[in-house]
Amino acid sequence: MEINLQQLFWMLFAAAALSSLMTLTILHIAFKYRIGPQIEEKVDRRLKSGAHLLEESIRQRFVDVLNGKSDVIRDRAKGFARTGISLLSGKRPIRDEYDDEGDF
Repeated sequence: MEINLQQLFWMLFAAAALSSLMTLTILHIAFKYRIGPQIEEKVDRRLKSGAHLLEESIRQRFVDVLNGKSDVIRDRAKGFARTGISLLSGKRPIRDEYDDEGDF
C-alpha cells in the first residue's frame, strides 16, 4: 500500500484535529466539574466578605450620624452655621493678614 502526499496530509490533519478535540474535551470537563466551581466559590466568598464589610461600614456611619459622632457632618454643620451667621450679620469672615495662598 502506497500513500501519496494528499492522503498523508489528510491523515495528519485528522490526527491533529482528533488530538485537539480530545484536549478541548478534557479541559472542558476539568473546568466544568473541578476548576470552575473552585473559582466560583472563591469569587462568592470574596463578594460576600466585601458586602459584609460594606454593610458594616454603612451601619457604623449611620450609627455615628444618629449619635452625632460623625466628624464630616459636624464640620459641615459648623461651616453652614458660620456661613449663615455671616450672611445674617452682614459681616465677612475675618481673615488673617497672611494667607496660605501667598497673598499679603
